[in-house]
Amino acid sequence: MRYMAIALGLTAALLPTACNNFRNHPPPEQVRGFDRTPTAEQLVRHLNHNAQRVQGVEYQRAWIDVKQGNDTVMLESLLACQKPRNFRLIGRAVGNREVDIGSNDQEFWYWIKRAPEPNYVYYCSHEDFRRGVRLPFPFQPEWVMEALGVASYDETKKYEVRETPRTVELIERTTTPQGQPVRKVTVFDRGQLATGRVQPAGYVLQDASGREIASAKVADIQYDPATGAVLPRRVQLVWPAEKIEMTMKLEGPRVGPIDPQRAAGIFSRRDLASLPSYDLARGPDAASGRVERTGGLLR
Repeated sequence: MRYMAIALGLTAALLPTACNNFRNHPPPEQVRGFDRTPTAEQLVRHLNHNAQRVQGVEYQRAWIDVKQGNDTVMLESLLACQKPRNFRLIGRAVGNREVDIGSNDQEFWYWIKRAPEPNYVYYCSHEDFRRGVRLPFPFQPEWVMEALGVASYDETKKYEVRETPRTVELIERTTTPQGQPVRKVTVFDRGQLATGRVQPAGYVLQDASGREIASAKVADIQYDPATGAVLPRRVQLVWPAEKIEMTMKLEGPRVGPIDPQRAAGIFSRRDLASLPSYDLARGPDAASGRVERTGGLLR
């Protein structure tokens, strides 16, 4: 359970940054400040406008500090994601791969090098997940992509707007694939909204009673001058029940569609084929004895 919880924390780097082409200056399109609390429709429109600019993004360098209790793991990582479900995070320590987490149109997976034996590559198809496969951690792929600023919001859904003295919250009531009601809360700073900045300050996932399942605080952002997209630079993620805190600093982003041939290598677990695998819906797979190699990000 401990290593699965750490895998969850790293997955949220999924999850959802600085290079020479990025500067800390206002985005090319500065919207007019709100003199009153914006409506849900206005907030969703602005969020989707930014998400439309980010079809894909690769981070060549990412530093991730994961803390659980008294244990701390520091990893240098590579991170890539592309709409709608493509994601890959590879974490290394002293040059050796320690964590591999990914997703594509068919499935998602994770592998932790230091997990207890048998050391499986755990995977699950999105279809089985929708059918109610129970995971050992509160995995929410859509929430992760939203925290990275890549996912779009469904404009046909009903959202609530809640005000506090310092924030404005956009609330979506939804359910997990297992049918459990949850609330996804996108948090905005009131002062920033008044100046026309519609970038989220954080994200919170809550159960039906309002108990926090996970949260992401955006501590720093950056702008891509080529597309005008806003991306997180430093993010702190917290899972209270698992007692996990993770701080991510992402560097070297490249915004834009990823070449299909390259994407086929990045968003696949073929390079993990020599390791034993475990289908979370059906159990351990038969050993294949195959070793496959792919190019692209996995170097």
